[in-house]
Amino acid sequence: MGNSPYQEAIEHLSLLLEDTETSKSFKEKAKFTIALLQNNQDLAVDKAILELEELSSQDLSSYHRTQLWDVISLLESMK
Repeated sequence: MGNSPYQEAIEHLSLLLEDTETSKSFKEKAKFTIALLQNNQDLAVDKAILELEELSSQDLSSYHRTQLWDVISLLESMK
């Protein structure tokens, strides 16, 4: 994949997974989203966006919410 938008989104989410400030539910959703993107299925981007939008509605710090919206924007640009 190289430095494709898929890979870039996975890298951003992986960094968020390493953050000790993120909740367990956040990490579970992020892992699920990474798995979706790695499968590279036709609807992977749409499913990933839905998962991340659901995450962003949770009680997150402004930093984490901003990072999620960056990933969502990246994925939306792939459509």
